Amino acid sequence: MPRNGAASLAVAHKVNTDTATDFDAVIIGAGVSGLYQLYKLRELGMRVRVFETGTGVGGTWYWNRYPGARFDSESWTYGYSFSQELLEEWDWEEHFAGQPETERYLNHVADKSTCVATSSSRAA
Repeated sequence: MPRNGAASLAVAHKVNTDTATDFDAVIIGAGVSGLYQLYKLRELGMRVRVFETGTGVGGTWYWNRYPGARFDSESWTYGYSFSQELLEEWDWEEHFAGQPETERYLNHVADKSTCVATSSSRAA
């Protein structure tokens, strides 16, 4: 949960509706790896677009909402260590976080990025 103590629910992200097709890279999927790839490619100065079939980010953590879905590793291991800011501003509520908290974390990460197109913004 963000350290400011405010409860954070899954948030609809501002979707870039730019129809330009001039990108250096396209990433399919806005899950844990897709968000990391977005960061790394932007770090290299590339123009990148992420496409996600769901209406939100999270990949597995967006789709798998069954009762009891949670990490099988300690929560902190899912934190993006490339950003000291992200590490410092998020406190995991549980040692093995459940799906809702994991999805909140990935939404929090995505809030700091743009250019993720979800199914609701796909061009025909």
